[in-house]
Amino acid sequence: MIGRTLTDSRSELESLTDESGAYYVRCGRTGEQPVPMDGRRSPDREHAVEAVRVAHAYRATLRRYDPRAPWYDFVVCEGGTDSDESAPWTFPPATAGERGSRRALVRYCHDLAGAVFEALSASDHDAVERAVIGAYLEAAEQTTDRDRLCLQLLATMATELQARFSDPVRADALRRATAHLPAVTGSTTPVRGALDHLRTTGLLSTYTLVDGDWGRPRTLTLHGYELQSLGGRLPTLPLSAETVRRSAGRPSVVTDATRTDDGWRVTLSPVGPASTGTAVQING
Repeated sequence: MIGRTLTDSRSELESLTDESGAYYVRCGRTGEQPVPMDGRRSPDREHAVEAVRVAHAYRATLRRYDPRAPWYDFVVCEGGTDSDESAPWTFPPATAGERGSRRALVRYCHDLAGAVFEALSASDHDAVERAVIGAYLEAAEQTTDRDRLCLQLLATMATELQARFSDPVRADALRRATAHLPAVTGSTTPVRGALDHLRTTGLLSTYTLVDGDWGRPRTLTLHGYELQSLGGRLPTLPLSAETVRRSAGRPSVVTDATRTDDGWRVTLSPVGPASTGTAVQING
């Protein structure tokens, strides 16, 4: 087991922060409030100083998973934040909501990737972990948009898990990974719950049920899905993980995908407890 997990750090931060607090933490060089400090405030300077320590531990753990994760020099500040003024400039300028959505997406990608790495480490799959990192670093060399590096990590992880694991081993790894994510309530409509959650993270814009019902969906369309195809496959790791988290029995997971003019049309099938896909073949 890798020592401190991202979930450990995030849980500790929850005890140190208060949304109405007077203190916040930012990078002294860039003015940014990167994950995990984005939007967090502390009730007093002592709690904020402790939050700096936890933030450094979080970023150190993250760099084990994503070697390109940037370094930040965290400092404690008092009063209103100037994050709007210090946020990276874009054209057209991003709204506060758009920046928040992007932060949520980066946070989610790193949390899910970290949870999978924890599961691989605990299950003695170090070779697969190294293969994921190696493939990611190679692919990252071709990624010019820093904001998409976290997406590249998830896409690489999804395709490597699909290629290197048998169905039972992959399903076990995914179940172990979900134990490192915040607990959620089970649902009789786990796929819809999973899709709604992915919308809140910014990983997906909209979805439509085409065939079946939410108790057993058979066909969906996805729009604004941020993960791009890789090696002729569509990475579906997030949807599979979120569905498994919410399922008590046999989850319905994506089994194939077809491109549409504005997204993807995907087919779902119920799978047994020893079968879960993380990247599906693209038709056509």
